[in-house]
Amino acid sequence: MIVQMKKLTLLCLAHARAETLDTLRGLGVLHVKPVVPPSGAGLEDAREKATGLRCILEAIPAPAEGAKPTGRDAFTVVAETSDWLDERKDWQERLDFLQAEIARAEPFGAFDPRTIRALAGKGVILKLYRASAKSTLPLPEEVTAQKMAVRKNDAYWALFARRPFEWAGADEQKPPEDSPAELQAEADMLRTGIAGIDKELQAAAGDRPLVERLLAHAEAEVHLQEVRAGMGSAESISYVQGFVPADEVEKVRQAASAHGWGLVVEDPGPQDDVPVKLRPPRWASPVKAVFQGINILPGYAEADVSVVFMLFFSLFFAMIIGDAGYGAIFLGLTFLMRKKLPKDAFRLLLVTSSATVVWGLVTGTIFGINPEILAKAGLDKIQIPFLTDPEKSAQNIMGLCFLIGAIQITIGHVWNVVDLVMAKKLKALEQFGWVLTTWCMFFLADDMVLKGNMLGYLHLSEAAAAAFFKGLTWAGIAGVAMIALFMMPPKEIKDGWFNLALLPLNLVSNFTDVVSYVRLYAVGTAGFAVANAFNNMIFPGGDVSLVGLLIGAVMAFLAHTLNVLLSVMGVLVHGIRLNTLEFSNHKGISWSGSAYRPFAKPEAAA
Repeated sequence: MIVQMKKLTLLCLAHARAETLDTLRGLGVLHVKPVVPPSGAGLEDAREKATGLRCILEAIPAPAEGAKPTGRDAFTVVAETSDWLDERKDWQERLDFLQAEIARAEPFGAFDPRTIRALAGKGVILKLYRASAKSTLPLPEEVTAQKMAVRKNDAYWALFARRPFEWAGADEQKPPEDSPAELQAEADMLRTGIAGIDKELQAAAGDRPLVERLLAHAEAEVHLQEVRAGMGSAESISYVQGFVPADEVEKVRQAASAHGWGLVVEDPGPQDDVPVKLRPPRWASPVKAVFQGINILPGYAEADVSVVFMLFFSLFFAMIIGDAGYGAIFLGLTFLMRKKLPKDAFRLLLVTSSATVVWGLVTGTIFGINPEILAKAGLDKIQIPFLTDPEKSAQNIMGLCFLIGAIQITIGHVWNVVDLVMAKKLKALEQFGWVLTTWCMFFLADDMVLKGNMLGYLHLSEAAAAAFFKGLTWAGIAGVAMIALFMMPPKEIKDGWFNLALLPLNLVSNFTDVVSYVRLYAVGTAGFAVANAFNNMIFPGGDVSLVGLLIGAVMAFLAHTLNVLLSVMGVLVHGIRLNTLEFSNHKGISWSGSAYRPFAKPEAAA
């Protein structure tokens, strides 16, 4: 569910503002909304400090397994790392300049700029030029020219004379400050120095947790300064506003009573940007890892679809990956990375990987191995014939995809029906109309794409099938009528008539939404086809030498790794899309919510 929020305004004496904010941070329940745009020197200093620490943290690599701290305290680590970064920045800028100078001077060969200056002292002027290789620019009078090199479309020249001159149309190249050999030597020295700094940073990997803690405190200080600068004031009173979970309000009331604060608690209005705190059932909470990963949340006034999302995302994951072998690898990696994964991410991968193993076993898909080989191993006994029938499995799985789509879309509309009935709104009939049309679209897709394959499993007689289609036609007509009649109150038709005009397009969209679930079959089948093709190419059969077997194993590992990556991309694109677009559009989820982030001390925030 989406936790109910209360809008809270807390008043305190202006001189007690710092103490009040410190106490509020200790409570860790108020999501603050600034009364005025936060600004000020203290806030800018805090932000600057946090930005500096973030840069330092990014420069220190993540510690490898077994990395040990150097024994330095956090402030020493920050100071020394900051010095290294400043030094590396200066050296890198100098190195970039030297590399540009070396590249610019290279066409003119090995020369010493001091010789050019010495010639000038003796009355000989030497200038370096770059001109188009195809140009025939006339040389200035009394000038001797020597072509030094040609690079692509440019020619490089050295011009000599006893008096000042300019070569019109050519680009003069100023000599570098030192000879190319000296520039190269300095560049090599800088590269060595930069590599040494990188080595020092690598050695500091064990100290990274110290900097992480400092950054957490610095970011908390930024939040504190933002809250302080965003407080409202009226004479000797300061006040802060925000949102608190309804079940946490009593905690704030007790603190207000103890500290003499004024407190106003009210329900949020439609104009308020209320933060969202999800509290799904424990078994469905892993889906929060998906929400956090793609940074989406339903709006506060919308429904918490975590349960539906979790169930269908697990199924979509299994069908798109589709291979029990890949699922077993995911499962092993999940347990291997258990300590490094967030709790919700670990549980999500545990569920989705297990679902993939089950789906792969019942569909006879293990590392893309030919079904005949699996049958010899006795694995065909755990397969479901509906999903593995050589003649009809493709049609069956596509029909299953249509069925899954119709069921998920129906859940969205039935959910809306229940909500609207509880609100005593006739618009519930419109949503029921969409339920009817959705199932009409399912059977239409089955008839058009699969030639009635799914209907065939009902084993209807010819007369019963005719009666069924007649009833389906009337159900579709009734559904469209209910949508048209109850999509808006009569008084809104004048301004919203275009919604009626768009109804035919929305019905077509309803059909395409049901059909779009076939992507589960398409991506999963593509993954199997790629894996099977790799297997047949790498191991075509016949006698294979030990060396050939080892080379084949390496190639198979690389090929299946590529296929796994492609399958994971399929999950990210299609598995998430079906939940956040097709289903959400029918349920009415805009994913416009902002996360509940309470004002808390670093320890509480962690």
